[in-house]
Amino acid sequence: MSEIQVVDRKEVRTDFYYAGFFIRLLAFAIDMIVVNAIASIIKGIIGSDVDIFNSITLFTIISWLITLAYFTLMTYFNKGQTLGKMITNIRVIPTRGDKLTLGQVVSRETFGRYVQNKYMILYLLIAFVPKKQSLIDLLCDTVVVKNREYEYYLNTREIL
Repeated sequence: MSEIQVVDRKEVRTDFYYAGFFIRLLAFAIDMIVVNAIASIIKGIIGSDVDIFNSITLFTIISWLITLAYFTLMTYFNKGQTLGKMITNIRVIPTRGDKLTLGQVVSRETFGRYVQNKYMILYLLIAFVPKKQSLIDLLCDTVVVKNREYEYYLNTREIL
């Protein structure tokens, strides 16, 4: 297993295990089911789809806004977890600092998600990079870890 070693201010070394490609894919699939369910409910409320531009419809724009809002708000307010990450027991943490900043979350979940969804092949980096980070994780100084080890780290750090 791959591990990340974090040293806090009291010089306590903690090992985290990175979340791999397939567990992250499962979490993403669960999240997209939730997002599509919300979007379908809103589409039912709005009714027929209105063509805004050439091939862009009102529903397409609403779906993108729901997706970006869901991932950004859930990750920020749930300390690095969306519903999919909660179910698969993983979370996003910063490689530096104690907690995710709003800038990291917005960059990772809006700009990063847009770029990686446009060029899906970029998701394969997770399988080959030693720390199992995606391109946007590398750029935002974040990593996805297994939650159990992270919670243990938080609990033991408070005792010291």
